[in-house]
Amino acid sequence: MKKVCAMMLAFVIFIFSAQVQAAAVKVDYGDSKIFTKREIDNCVSVIEKNLNEWGCTLLGVKYVGDEISNSAENIKYMNELADGKNFEKKFTKCMFFKTDFMSPKDPHDGKITAWNYDTKYSDYGWYFGFYEVDGEWKLMSMGY
Repeated sequence: MKKVCAMMLAFVIFIFSAQVQAAAVKVDYGDSKIFTKREIDNCVSVIEKNLNEWGCTLLGVKYVGDEISNSAENIKYMNELADGKNFEKKFTKCMFFKTDFMSPKDPHDGKITAWNYDTKYSDYGWYFGFYEVDGEWKLMSMGY
């Protein structure tokens, strides 16, 4: 009985800490006149998923604004990337984000990584293109 109670308590603490950690991520939505909060949140979820898979901890996300994100230059960039990702050149919108995150802490975790361990990265960029063919946002590029 004590083992069951201890396991249940550990599980509750784990769930609570995961929720607190997720709530700690700051998202700066800016003042978009083009994109909805839901569209931005969907892209942020993809960013979080990628960073989690890499063992990184997301600290903050910033949508850089409509003028920069959805510029003709960035839409052209999405369509230039289309060939390499087997998409038709039918990207009509772009969202650009900058993130701050911490790389994994343990250099002995057995994973190969491109990051310096236990390092804060700032203003790491993420480009999402809106693909007219299926009406979905696609992560097209990331990095500095």
